Amino acid sequence: MVHSTAVIISTYNNPDFLRLVLDGYAKQSYQHFSIYIADDGSNEDTRELIEHISQSFPVPIQHIWHEDQGFRKARVHNLALQQVKEDYVILTDGDCIPHPYLIETHRRLAQKNILICGSRILLSRAYTEHVCKSGSSPSFTPLHCIKKRLQGHINRIFPLFLPAHLSAANKKISGIHGCHISCHTKHLLHINGFDESFEGWGREDSDLVARLLHSGVQRKNLRGTPVLHLWHQENNRNQLENNNALLQACLDEKRQQSLLGIRELGNHSET
Repeated sequence: MVHSTAVIISTYNNPDFLRLVLDGYAKQSYQHFSIYIADDGSNEDTRELIEHISQSFPVPIQHIWHEDQGFRKARVHNLALQQVKEDYVILTDGDCIPHPYLIETHRRLAQKNILICGSRILLSRAYTEHVCKSGSSPSFTPLHCIKKRLQGHINRIFPLFLPAHLSAANKKISGIHGCHISCHTKHLLHINGFDESFEGWGREDSDLVARLLHSGVQRKNLRGTPVLHLWHQENNRNQLENNNALLQACLDEKRQQSLLGIRELGNHSET
């Protein structure tokens, strides 16, 4: 049973995207949750946006920030997890606009020892620019999405018409995206959170899922209730080869614990 829910949103220097994402969470059908923004060193524009939105936002927002020293998503996630008091966590990215029933669905389908992995719909560059100018998250209504699909602004609509349900349990790590995954907080703490050995873009989410699976948690895919993924340029992938090697070592060793995780943070926090 889920008693309380935390949403951890990763972000870095993209307040236009973050505004849209937070607008989506303000419109959730279920309004009893907390937001933790894991900020990988954004400038003052992001801080000012969060401070402004927090004043009238329907749920609590906590801004966890650390100094910009390159792509350190794993570390700032651990700083956020260190602050979480809720017993269930949804991990998502600051370029993913939530479906209005996302929180309600993850809570309703949550199961013991299960990791839920959700899906996404990709938005075109032109449509992303349009919704950024509007400042308001786009509609998920079928008619609107069919129109955008016919115009070539979204890559698929089928997930929008599926009733929300979970697939059979499996132990695969293929197809993992950080768009929205969820599990009980205790499982993330048990494996020592994210592995900060992963620096630069790539594979930190797959490593997290792999260690959860090694610890006895099983994966179920969420059918329906997708997020809308905003278009952006690809991140720098100059560390991908090294991160691939780290992930392969985790898989070969069937490692459960992160090499450098929450426990290594001690009582350190940055906000």
